[in-house]
Amino acid sequence: MLHSMQMQSSPPVNALHAKWFKTIKTGPQVRQRIFCLPHAGGAASQFRKWAEAIPADTELIAIQYPGREERVNETCLQDMPSLIDALSKSLCAQPHLLKMPYILFGHSMGAAVAYELCASLQNNNQRLPCHLVLSASEGPGHINVTSLHRASDQALLEEIIRLNADLVYLTQMPELTELILPSLRGDYRLIETYGATSLEIHHIHPPVTIMVGEQDRELSEDDARTWSQITARDMGFVRYPGDHFYLNQQYPAMIAVMLGYLKQHQQPVWLSVP
Repeated sequence: MLHSMQMQSSPPVNALHAKWFKTIKTGPQVRQRIFCLPHAGGAASQFRKWAEAIPADTELIAIQYPGREERVNETCLQDMPSLIDALSKSLCAQPHLLKMPYILFGHSMGAAVAYELCASLQNNNQRLPCHLVLSASEGPGHINVTSLHRASDQALLEEIIRLNADLVYLTQMPELTELILPSLRGDYRLIETYGATSLEIHHIHPPVTIMVGEQDRELSEDDARTWSQITARDMGFVRYPGDHFYLNQQYPAMIAVMLGYLKQHQQPVWLSVP
């Protein structure tokens, strides 16, 4: 039994890397990819319905953070440097994932993760996304710092239901709530400590587009536009009807925009080395 437990806790390196990337849709003639990074408390499965709007030539991959779904028994990474280090190493260890034109898309906390991941790839001279798409988030150094990761379970649950009314069913499912609260609390600790840190601003080479919900009370347009500090290019800005989780309804239109970006850039962006 001990031998079995040790084997389970120490899978091969390639299996460890592969855990981060959950393929939502693929096909035999894929020529481009979209990587999706979830919000705080989110999981890869939340992008499953996006598959219906993804064409046959595009692969959709969602990032699966530790501590949820099939990774529920793994310890959550509760600070940004640890998360980016593990995710970046796992992506670079699978270079085939970077061979095609790709987009990094991140929503809310996932936007900060996507930005930091792009900076890490850039610093390590890896192939870069042809576009960085950041949703429902303030730019670095402008995050509204809260301390919800120190709040009670009930207060934390009430907050995520306030943000996303679709999760009200959790109030009737205590077993499920018990499973997701550790990852939720860990994610809030990650983004709240990240927001409280004096950050170095990374200047990103790929084009950047910001997406927001027009009725998002958690984010002002001025705060969303602070992402302009990370790019010397003209920054794209797209509004959609809806609140903080506007993407639950607007994903077909969002995907259409991203496919347009991929069409413009059929080769990944390379970091220019002097």
